[in-house]
Amino acid sequence: MSWRAAVAITALAVGCAVPVAQAQTPHAESNDSHYWLGSRGPDELELSLLSATEARVGETLKVQLRIHNPTDSAVDDLQITSRRSNAVNSTTEARQELAAGSFPYYGTSLGAGALEPGESRDVTVEVPTALGDDSTLAITDPGAYPLLFTLTGTRDGQAASFAEERTILDFRGENQDPTPDAEDDSKHEFSLIYPVTAQVDVVPGDTGGEELILESEQLAEQLSPGGRLDQLLDAYLQHDLHGSGCVALDPALVDAADRMSAGYTVNETRPSTAKHPTRLRDSWFSSADSDRGKPGAGAQDAAAWLEKLKKVDCRMLMPWANADTDAVAQVGNEWLTHEAVEQGADTIERVLGAPLSTPLTAPASGTSEHAMPVPLLVADNSEWAGKAATFDASLGALLAQTGSKPQTTGYSNPELRYDFSIDSEQARALTAGASISVASAQEETVAKLPNFQDPAAARAVMEAAQRLLNSGRLEPRPVAALPIEPGSGSPGSPYPDPAAFHDAEITQVTQQARYTDELMSIMVNDPGIAMTRYNFTAPLRRDLLTALSATDRSSLHGFPSSVEQSRSRLEKNADMLRELRASVALIPPGNVFTRVSESSPLLIVAENGLPLPVDAHLAYDAPDGATLNTQDLIHIPAKGSITVSMTADLPSNVDQMSLRLWLATPSEHLISDPIDITVQTRAGIVSVYGVGAIAALALVLAALFRLGKWKKKKSHG
Repeated sequence: MSWRAAVAITALAVGCAVPVAQAQTPHAESNDSHYWLGSRGPDELELSLLSATEARVGETLKVQLRIHNPTDSAVDDLQITSRRSNAVNSTTEARQELAAGSFPYYGTSLGAGALEPGESRDVTVEVPTALGDDSTLAITDPGAYPLLFTLTGTRDGQAASFAEERTILDFRGENQDPTPDAEDDSKHEFSLIYPVTAQVDVVPGDTGGEELILESEQLAEQLSPGGRLDQLLDAYLQHDLHGSGCVALDPALVDAADRMSAGYTVNETRPSTAKHPTRLRDSWFSSADSDRGKPGAGAQDAAAWLEKLKKVDCRMLMPWANADTDAVAQVGNEWLTHEAVEQGADTIERVLGAPLSTPLTAPASGTSEHAMPVPLLVADNSEWAGKAATFDASLGALLAQTGSKPQTTGYSNPELRYDFSIDSEQARALTAGASISVASAQEETVAKLPNFQDPAAARAVMEAAQRLLNSGRLEPRPVAALPIEPGSGSPGSPYPDPAAFHDAEITQVTQQARYTDELMSIMVNDPGIAMTRYNFTAPLRRDLLTALSATDRSSLHGFPSSVEQSRSRLEKNADMLRELRASVALIPPGNVFTRVSESSPLLIVAENGLPLPVDAHLAYDAPDGATLNTQDLIHIPAKGSITVSMTADLPSNVDQMSLRLWLATPSEHLISDPIDITVQTRAGIVSVYGVGAIAALALVLAALFRLGKWKKKKSHG
C-alpha cells in the first residue's frame, strides 16, 4: 500500500463521516426531580391570580382569582382563604416564604361553590388589612408581605386542599415615596440588566449568502405591535431609570430581525445549497422559489422594532442565541467561541449603528467555570474564571422565577427550588416588583432580570425601580461602571445546575464544529467573489450555538422539548455538512480507461458545488509498481468543474489495473469520497490484439479448408 493510501485511511477515519446526533437524550439523568424540585408539590386544581389593586397599608385589597377544575371529577364546597406571613427583609427570606412559608396569619375567606370537570370560574376576593376590620390580615407597617390564597373543598364527601397561590406584595404607607433617612449616609447604588431574547427558529443548515428561512411566524408575532418583544421594549423605554439600566441584547435576535426586514420565507425544510447542474427538462416541473416556502409577513414589523431598539440608551451583549457559555467553552473550538461571545458586538453595531455601552456579556447560567475572551456578568455567590462583574444572586434567582418560562438557575439553593409555574404569571410578576423594593435596603443592588422574560414581570420591575429611583431611596449607577475583576477561587456554581449540558451533547457539538472548520479549510477566498469562506460557514456554527441555547433548557417544563430540539437541529446540521462536503467530488468514469501508449493521458472530472473555489490535489492508492503523475494543485472553480489530466507509469506485465482516486487538501486532509477506476494497460492491449489475431487466422484457415474441400467435391462430381 502506498503512503498516499495510508494518509487517506487516516483522513477517512477522522474526518470523512459527519457525526450524527445520537438518539440517546439526557432526560433520565438530567431531569431528575431532586435537581429541579426541592419543595412544594403540584396542585390538583388551578388557582390563578388575575389582578390585584394597589397594596396600601390599612386599605382593603381586591384580588381577582380564577379557579379551574382540570380533573375528571366534580368538587364541592370550595372555599378561598387569604393568609400572610411577616414582612420579608431580604430576597432570600422572600424565596423561603414562597417555597415553604407557613403563613400563620389568616384573613378573609370566600365560598366559591362547586366546579364540574373542566369548569372554570372567576371570583373577586376582598382582603381587609386594617387592624380593626373583621377577618383582617392586620398589616400596619409598610413592607413586602408574602400572601397565600388557598383553595379547599370536598370531593366525594372528603375534605381536601386543592390548590395554592403565593405572591409577595409591596404594601406602601401614606407617604407613597418616602425620602431617604437624613442620618443614613450610605449609598444604595442600583443597576439593572434587562435582557431581550427570543427563540429564533432559522431552518437548520443555513449558510452565508442565503436568504432567511424561518420554520414559523412565531418570531414575527413577537416583533409585531403588542407582541412580547415589542412590549418588552416599550416597558423599558417608557420608564426612566436615570441611567442605571442596560438592555442585554441577543445578537442572534437582532441579526434575525435585520434579515427579516429585508424579506424572508417560511418553510419547514431548506433547499439544497450545493446544487449540481440541472438539465433543462428536469427544471420544467420544478421551481426554486417554491423550495424556499411562502413569503414571510413580518418584514415591516421587524424593521419597526429595530428602529425602536435604536432608542435604547444602553446596550450590552448576551451570548449568541443565549448559548450556555460553559458548554461553548467545553467544546473548545476557537471559531465557535468567537461566534458565541465576540461576533455579536459587530452584529449589534452593524445593525443599530452604535457600539456597545459595556464589554460585559450576560450569560443565562449566571456562572462561569471557564474563562471567556470577554468579561461576563455572574452571580455574586459564585466564583468565576477569567474576568467578571457580579449581580445579586438571590434577587436574580427570584426574578428568574417569573414569566411564561420560569428559569431554575444553577446558582440557586436546591432547597428553594420548585415548579415555579404553580403560581400564576401575574402572581410572580407582582413578586418581582416587590423584590426590587426588598433589595433596595442593601448597600448596593445589581438586579439582573432573566435572559428570557415576559412583559408583565418586566413592567412590574421597571415601575418599582423607577419609583425607588425617583424617591431617592436608590442611587443610579450605570452598568458600564460596574467593577470588573478577575476570579480568585475555584470557578463554578455553588449548587448543581439541572440544565447543564452533558458530555454526550458536548461531544456532538465538538465533532460538528471541527467538521465545519474542515469544510472552511478546503475553500479559498476569491477577490472576485464577495462571499468569504468564514462568512459562508459562520451560520453553521451559529446552528451549533442554537443547539446549546439555555432559553428553554433551564425551564422545568421546557427542558424535555429543548433537548429534543437540540438533537434534531444537530441532525439536520450534520446532514447539511455532509451535503456540502459531498458537493466537492470526482466524477467516476463510466467505463475502463484504455491506453494505446504509455504516454496516453488519463482524464477525470473534478466538480465543486460550493460557492467558493477549492484548491486540491489528486491523491491515489495503487498497487506496488504503479505511479500516477498528477498536477501539484488543482483549482476547481466555484460552482463549476474542471477536467484533470494525468499520466501513469504502470507495470508492463499486467493486463488491467485498479486505482483508487480522491481529492485532498495540500496537507493531505480528505476532501472527496474515493472513486475506483480501471486502466487497460499496453500489455493488456497487446494480449487482446494477439488473441484476436489468432482467432482471425483460425477463421481464415477454416474458411480456406472448407473452400478447398468444396472445390474438390465439385471436380469429382
